[in-house]
Amino acid sequence: MTTLRDLPLSGLRALVAAGRTGSLTRAAEELGVTPGAIGHQIKQLEERLGARLVRRQGNGIVLTRAAEAGLPDIDRGFDAPASGMRRLRFERQAETFTISADPSFASLWLAPRLAVVRPFLGRLEVRIIASVALDAMLEEGVDLAISYRKGAAPDTLSLDLFTERVIPACAPALLEGHARADAAEVLDRMPLLHIDPTMGDDVYPAWRDWFLAAGRQRKGIDQGPRFGLTIVAAQAAIAGMGALLASELVLRRHLEPDHLIEIAGDVPALTIKRRLLWPQHGPKARRAAAVATELAAMADIGIGGALPV
Repeated sequence: MTTLRDLPLSGLRALVAAGRTGSLTRAAEELGVTPGAIGHQIKQLEERLGARLVRRQGNGIVLTRAAEAGLPDIDRGFDAPASGMRRLRFERQAETFTISADPSFASLWLAPRLAVVRPFLGRLEVRIIASVALDAMLEEGVDLAISYRKGAAPDTLSLDLFTERVIPACAPALLEGHARADAAEVLDRMPLLHIDPTMGDDVYPAWRDWFLAAGRQRKGIDQGPRFGLTIVAAQAAIAGMGALLASELVLRRHLEPDHLIEIAGDVPALTIKRRLLWPQHGPKARRAAAVATELAAMADIGIGGALPV
């Protein structure tokens, strides 16, 4: 006797998709495979069951009476694992305190401070993830977001963390033979490194913003290598690939030993303001408020080199 355990899962999934869409092509698009693969998987299932499951009708397919009778139960069978995964995800979130922040900031500023906020979390384990859209905090299970982006989700509280200067910097070798006072002119010809915006980010300054603030113009302002992470872009700048416009907080570890030097310091620096955001209601809201307050206090007293406003 054939049991559900004996049947190929791919064939069952293909049958459900084909029955719902009435087309091998649309089923293939839904499952990310080829129409031929869908047809092959259903054929294997038919051979295993010894019964015809689909037949062609015009440009599409229809289920046989046997398949129509069994499809609702099969479909419910796929719903059960999905429901189980949602439950597992919920239980995991219930046991963790999730903080979202951009990776460069998380590694250089947040991670060294986790031990200080640990007492506020009880038995919850800290989980750090990359930045999420602020209006998606709740659905992503984020308990505390650290972000420089504007806006916020409904029913969200916030607290200012600090303001960071966004400065141009390059390897010292790129300025050999030039006085630092002439650096703005050097930037008119120096290769530029770019940090890619994420999630529609229109807040983090780009080179176009800097040249506008400096009252200067330059050709090919958007040309040059692009990086998803500031800490990776900083390594490219240290290697002499070009000038980088980035947060002083991220660059500071390289500025102090002169692996990088700030250039064009006479141009007013651009800034970003980081905020702490957390849901106003929920089982972890009180803990989130306590963690946010503690992190903000550490920034105020300059623990670990937080930038002054």
